[in-house]
Amino acid sequence: MFKKLTPIILCLLVVVAAGCTAKKQTEPKPPAEPKANTVMNDFQILTQEDAGVEEVANFINNNIASVSKEDASKLVDEFEKIQQKKLPQFESMFAEDAIQSKINTEYKSITAQADVKDNELKELLASTKNSGYKVETAEGMFFPIIDYSFYKKFSAFVTPDMKDYIDIMAEESDQVPAKDAALVIGWDEVLRRALNQEEFINAYKDSMKVDEVRELYKKYLTFTLYGLNNTPLFSYESKALDPKAREVYENAAANAGNSEFLKTLGGYLDLLKDNNYKLTNEVEKYRDNVIKELQ
Repeated sequence: MFKKLTPIILCLLVVVAAGCTAKKQTEPKPPAEPKANTVMNDFQILTQEDAGVEEVANFINNNIASVSKEDASKLVDEFEKIQQKKLPQFESMFAEDAIQSKINTEYKSITAQADVKDNELKELLASTKNSGYKVETAEGMFFPIIDYSFYKKFSAFVTPDMKDYIDIMAEESDQVPAKDAALVIGWDEVLRRALNQEEFINAYKDSMKVDEVRELYKKYLTFTLYGLNNTPLFSYESKALDPKAREVYENAAANAGNSEFLKTLGGYLDLLKDNNYKLTNEVEKYRDNVIKELQ
């Protein structure tokens, strides 16, 4: 009987052994590192190697869709820091007399986005654009600034606060508020932007960009209360409040709602009314204290 069972047992052992071998061969490999982690690690290596701005921009363009909104916001935040760090290098290139002369010569072509003839200037402008900068002009000089409209293509991938930050900053770079110590936007636009900034600060108290928006808000509050050297809120001769500003301010303050900015503006107007809408020591003290409270 045992002799009859032996072949059967041997067959079973062969089958079991073969099954074990097959199982061992088909065991799944450990999961690969998630794509998002790979992207963030590669980005960290790229920035540690002090890569150029254009290279970093291309990396984000190619990979931002593969990470979470939170990580995408980190990529954008880091890109902005890199742009700020590298901006002086671009400024120095534009500061050269030869480049300034070439820009003057081909300014019409540049503004019309037509073909630029000079190869050196053409390469510089292309590198500037691909690195997320744009050319601005003031006091007869041409220089690069961060072009926040470049960030718009990232908006769909980032967190709501970063998207709103991009919108706020794109307005700043699309139409700078001041040039040559003068406002180049109207008083109504000054108030509108300040209100957008206030809304951001209230809505995103824990945002990584809230401090930057606070600084911008402080600048706009200063515009509102002081004006600028070449667009003063009060006449240098008569000390009287600018009539157009008064009209805009009164219309806005009449609908203050929950806005602390507009309530502050309303208090300013009440004090000005008591002072015949002129700049007095009392008015100066009020606006100085408002700015100090933001420190």
